[in-house]
Amino acid sequence: TQSTWGYPVDLRASGKDLIGNHLIFFMYNHVSIFGANPELGHPEPDWTWPRAFRANGHLNLNGEKMSKGTGNFLSMREACEQYSTDAVRLMLADAGDALEDANFEEAGANKAILKLTTFIAWATDVVSGTQPTRAETASAFFDAVFESTMNRLVAEAQAAF
Repeated sequence: TQSTWGYPVDLRASGKDLIGNHLIFFMYNHVSIFGANPELGHPEPDWTWPRAFRANGHLNLNGEKMSKGTGNFLSMREACEQYSTDAVRLMLADAGDALEDANFEEAGANKAILKLTTFIAWATDVVSGTQPTRAETASAFFDAVFESTMNRLVAEAQAAF
């Protein structure tokens, strides 16, 4: 019997420069190979379509295209060993979205380590009670504006789902 293991695909991702070939041929091949198959309980040809497609930009290192040939390259393993996984996650989250080219700045990764270290020290002090905090009654106008904005955004998000 024919297996349907792995289908439909949850996400088909590819680089922005490969949309015209990899993603297009992915669709053609999968529809022609897997099409409708009533024997397996799939009477319609759309059962194999991925749930989502995603195209992403390239990853630059310090503002230049990453390339093993030019030596401007940093693997995930090397980045995590050099900066820590948390600092790498923070830098990648801030590096860029969608089709724009993401830029991993090594100086930014070093700053992320300092920010994380400072945040951990502050959070430890707050939890231990050694860091002074504002009293509940000392709420300022901007605290009320922030709270109101957050409440509105939460209500909008809940209404959308």
